[in-house]
Amino acid sequence: MIAVQTVEIYASAAEGDGRAALGVVIRDSDGQTLRVVGRIARPAPPVVVAYRAVLHGVWTAKRLGARRIRVFTEHPEVVAQLTGDAEVPADLIGLYLQTKAMLNAYRWSSVELITREQNAAAIQAAAEALVRGHAAAVSEEDELDFLPLWLSAERVAEPAGHH
Repeated sequence: MIAVQTVEIYASAAEGDGRAALGVVIRDSDGQTLRVVGRIARPAPPVVVAYRAVLHGVWTAKRLGARRIRVFTEHPEVVAQLTGDAEVPADLIGLYLQTKAMLNAYRWSSVELITREQNAAAIQAAAEALVRGHAAAVSEEDELDFLPLWLSAERVAEPAGHH
């Protein structure tokens, strides 16, 4: 584990040919790139994939030992919802709550809107995942689905006696 105090997380999503991908770039406070992740995501509306990108970045930063994070994305809907400036539609409540819970796991966090140009590295990571295609989709998406909060949410949703 890399013991970094503060990191910047750049998160984005890309779509093409009926597929979706997320891109995440994590940098330390000096601008040094710590991680670049590009992953195929299950087909979903762009806002869902954008939330998954943010959540994946926030989770990865926690695994790196970060205590403070600044999250950047070019998706205004996600930023407005996470900062409390917009209502969260019912179909996004689960992702919203998971993301807020992870953001609250840090000593300090912020979510900020940036331009596509400022988020070029994360956009490129997502686009490259689309180009690589389906070959990596199953194993990489499986890892994302096993974030602890998602597992907990699934267990809570299971009917009693079906564990």
